[in-house]
Amino acid sequence: SKEMLTGQRLCYSKSHQDSVLSALNQQRKDGQLCDVTLVAGEQKFHAHKAVLAACSDYFRAMFSLCMVESEADEVTLQGVTSVGLKHALDFAYTGQILLEPAVIQDVLSAGSHLQLLELLSLCSNYLIQELNGVNYLELYRVADLFHLPALEEAVVGFLVEHLSELRQNRQDEALQLPYRLLREVLKSDRLTSLSEEEIWKLLVLWLEHDYRYQYAEDLLQHVRYGLMEVPALHRLANSHPLVQSCPTAAALVDEALDYHHATFAQPLRQSCSTRPRFQSLTLYIAGAESGR
Repeated sequence: SKEMLTGQRLCYSKSHQDSVLSALNQQRKDGQLCDVTLVAGEQKFHAHKAVLAACSDYFRAMFSLCMVESEADEVTLQGVTSVGLKHALDFAYTGQILLEPAVIQDVLSAGSHLQLLELLSLCSNYLIQELNGVNYLELYRVADLFHLPALEEAVVGFLVEHLSELRQNRQDEALQLPYRLLREVLKSDRLTSLSEEEIWKLLVLWLEHDYRYQYAEDLLQHVRYGLMEVPALHRLANSHPLVQSCPTAAALVDEALDYHHATFAQPLRQSCSTRPRFQSLTLYIAGAESGR
C-alpha cells in the first residue's frame, strides 16, 4: 500500500526519446500522420511541423508567426536543393548524417538556410577533419561563407603550422593568401616556424604583389619588431620605403630600437611588439601529494 512507500524518485527511460524519434521518422517515411509537405526542386518530402520547429528557428518562425506557410499543407523552399533537404530532414529525425564530398555543399546550404545549427556544427567538424594542404584555402572560403568559426580557426591554425613550408616551397601560393586569413596568422602567438625578419620579408612580398598597399597599415603592426635584431631594425628605419610611408610601422620600429637600447629598462617596456611567440604553454605545479 502507499503507506509503505516513503520516497520520491525521478524515474526515466533511456530508450524513450530514441524510440519516439524513431517512430516519428518511420511515420515520415510512410507518409503517415504528417502535417506538411516540403518541396525542393522536383521532390516532395513529408514531415511534421512540430519536429521541424523543434530543430530549426527558420521553421519555428514559419509555423508559429502567422505566416502564410503556417496554415499551408505544402511549402516550397527556395535556395535549398532536394539533396540538401533530404539530408537535413534525415538529420532532424535521427540526429545522424552521412557526410561526403558529393553532398557537403548542398547540406551546408540547407543547414544555413534552414538555420539547423547542430547540422552546421557537424559539417564544420567534418571539414576540419578533411583539412589539408590542398583544400585549406577553399575551406577558409566555405567557413567565411557559412559563418563557421571553428573551421576558420582550424584553417588559421593549419596555416600557422605550415607557413614556413609554404614560404619555402610554394611562395606563389603564399602570395595569394586572403587578407583576413593572413592577418589572423600574423597575430598568432604560435607562429614560431619563421623569424620575425622572415615574417616581415614575406609580408612585404605579399603587399607588393598586386599592389596591396591599402593593407599595409593594418598588417605591418602585427610584426613583432621587438624580437628582431638591432641591425635589421636599423635597415628598416633608415631605408625601407614601407616603413617610411607607414606611420604605424615607423613608430613600432622606433619603439623596438628604444627597447633594445634601454637594456635595464626592458622589463618596463614590454608590449605586443616584444612578446615572444611560443609553441605551447605547459604549466607544472609542484606541491604536496593529495591528503598530506
